[in-house]
Amino acid sequence: MKKIEITKILVPVDFSEHSDVAVSNAVTLARLLNADLFLIHVIEFNGYHFSMTPETDIIYPPLMELKTVVEKKLDKMRSDIKKRFGILSKIYIASGLIHTEIIDYSKKKKIDLIVMGTHGVSGYKELFTGSNAQRVVTLSEVPVLTLQKNARALRFKNILIPIDNSLHSREKVNLAMIIANVFGSKIHIVGLPPSKDKLDLNRFKIKCESVEKIVHADKLPCKTTIAGGENLAAAALRYASKNKCSLIVINTGHESKSTGIFLGGFAQQIVNHSKVPVLSFKHSEGHYSIDTPGFGIS
Repeated sequence: MKKIEITKILVPVDFSEHSDVAVSNAVTLARLLNADLFLIHVIEFNGYHFSMTPETDIIYPPLMELKTVVEKKLDKMRSDIKKRFGILSKIYIASGLIHTEIIDYSKKKKIDLIVMGTHGVSGYKELFTGSNAQRVVTLSEVPVLTLQKNARALRFKNILIPIDNSLHSREKVNLAMIIANVFGSKIHIVGLPPSKDKLDLNRFKIKCESVEKIVHADKLPCKTTIAGGENLAAAALRYASKNKCSLIVINTGHESKSTGIFLGGFAQQIVNHSKVPVLSFKHSEGHYSIDTPGFGIS
């Protein structure tokens, strides 16, 4: 099993309030983890932008002119980060589909963590949303930390690991422990069985105990709880609010295997509705699973 480390952090920047929050918190993480910081801005281009049509009076400036403006803004951001925090950051400007360019650049630079701002959605829009944050969370092979604009400065004193009825990787737990060791956090393991059936409850107890053993082996404090309800994501969010959890760590790969546009129900609700940061990790084939018979704690 490949050891998880966070040495390179990527932040997509669009100069909005949401991305400003992401940049600020990414800088904090980069300092604590002694990681390299990368800033990317994508000028969205889908074949229709930057062209004139008879039906519109909108004139898009030339691509090179846009890049010049963006480069100046990114240069200033890079300079401010260096002046305030002593951190050197690398900037990159791309044009194309936003989520595609972010994913491609993260692969090229072998990024370990992507930090993104997200607007969150609710109601009927949640069924159809294809936001860039959700697309990146769904498609990224590396962990993605999403934050809404009301996210406070990162402290992560209480970290929630919800255990639902899907596969859960050892890597996800290790990722949570990296953050817990940096912030001196307590880990909350919450089992979310789909019913109150005795077999379900026993199975979830075993799953939670497996996670608990991993956490205890790293000498981290933890608390284990079995929760439930008709909506498991809502139950997890209620627990997070009641216990003042400041980070939720979830799996996504087992829930989204088709278009990459939509997250699965549980992950989508967590990312959209959580008031605290969400760290998403894509479980893929070949990763050790806590649900696998004979799973070891090595």
